[in-house]
Amino acid sequence: MKKQTIILAVLIFVFFFPIFLKAQFIKVDTEFYSNALKETRKVSIYLPHDYFQEQETHYPVVYFLHGWGGNQNALDDHQMLMSQLLLTGQIQPMIIVCADNGCQPFGTGVYVNSVITGNFEDFTIEDLIPWIEENYRVIPQKEARGVFGQSLGGYGAFRFGILHKDMFRAISSHAAQVNYDLWMPAVRQMLMFENSGPPYFFDFYGFSNDVPYGPNGFFTRSLFLASSGYSPDPNSNQTYINPQIIQFPFNQYCQLLDSVYDKWEAFNIPTMLSGLSPADSVSILYGCGLYDETMAYYPNFALQDTLDHLNLSYEFFWHKAGHVMPDPYFVRSLVFMDSLLLDYSIYTESDTPARDMLRIEAMPNPFADYLDVRFEAANAPEAFIEILDLKGVVVQQIRQQLKETGIHHIRINTNAMSPGVYFIRVSSGRYTGVKKAVRL
Repeated sequence: MKKQTIILAVLIFVFFFPIFLKAQFIKVDTEFYSNALKETRKVSIYLPHDYFQEQETHYPVVYFLHGWGGNQNALDDHQMLMSQLLLTGQIQPMIIVCADNGCQPFGTGVYVNSVITGNFEDFTIEDLIPWIEENYRVIPQKEARGVFGQSLGGYGAFRFGILHKDMFRAISSHAAQVNYDLWMPAVRQMLMFENSGPPYFFDFYGFSNDVPYGPNGFFTRSLFLASSGYSPDPNSNQTYINPQIIQFPFNQYCQLLDSVYDKWEAFNIPTMLSGLSPADSVSILYGCGLYDETMAYYPNFALQDTLDHLNLSYEFFWHKAGHVMPDPYFVRSLVFMDSLLLDYSIYTESDTPARDMLRIEAMPNPFADYLDVRFEAANAPEAFIEILDLKGVVVQQIRQQLKETGIHHIRINTNAMSPGVYFIRVSSGRYTGVKKAVRL
């Protein structure tokens, strides 16, 4: 009986292990020289299983930005989950990139250009992305790029996706600090709890790192970190801080300094969002834990009002946990990216679409009760708009008369559709376009 059990186990391994091998992410550890930082930086690249077999195939790419104290290995604990999503068909093959954004003196750059920490925005935008596109088979188009981040990396994902809206189709951000106007009053209370005074002396190095948040000076040190990007000053005259290389946003009596905080406003997510519109075709998924230890939940929750006011496409994902990203959010993020980014099988080497391909937009994406479809048609009397499910079954079909050449907009009632992934296909004359969208 024992022998039969061993033989059965071997047979299961022989038959099913190769299947898993054919659907997984392969990690490549490498490095490259960054002109922005004037040094070599390490990068982890997760390639789909068929990358080395399908030599002509190009892939969409997701850039993952790690949090404070992280590095290029931030996704190692998620590699098995990523492979499971690929194996089960929840996501199509893509390339995922995570670069090291660590630096001195505070542990990490804040994804901006700074005289204190270095030019970490240029590192990603001007160095990393072009290097990836020169050395790996990624689709070099906005519609094939997404940016995804955790905590401080979530802030970076928002920043890059908004300020470089011509480069990214999708943003995913978890547990980021998204509104300093709402966060600062709570931080002030924590500063007085973490430091002795008044008058106060704020010392980045004056705390223990035995616990991740709270009494170890997390909020004091967070302000040093943020200030290194938002208000750096190698010649600071604030004698009540250490190191004296920034403009700290509070004085020694823990009163907010408007002269310093005014500099922070340009880096605040709501301020940056004012430059984004629905026409920019940037979709947003963001989330936060209800019990986030960094007090990030309320600012994230309140950001919905700004996004609604701007009529932007977004989804807010909240959960009953803390600051660490839970697996359900990670899964939702990759499925979200997959639903928006170009599929790996439709790219050709030319930088322009095939001449018979129709460019279309479907917003919001993900969608709920309605879907706005925009497309540009020329010299055609009518257009056919179809919504298909994953099996290719047409669930909705609309015939639209076109009276003139130009951009056309059609709103489709999707209230009766079930949640899932759909394809919107628009045909007009000899032109056809397809866009993937998710029904919540």
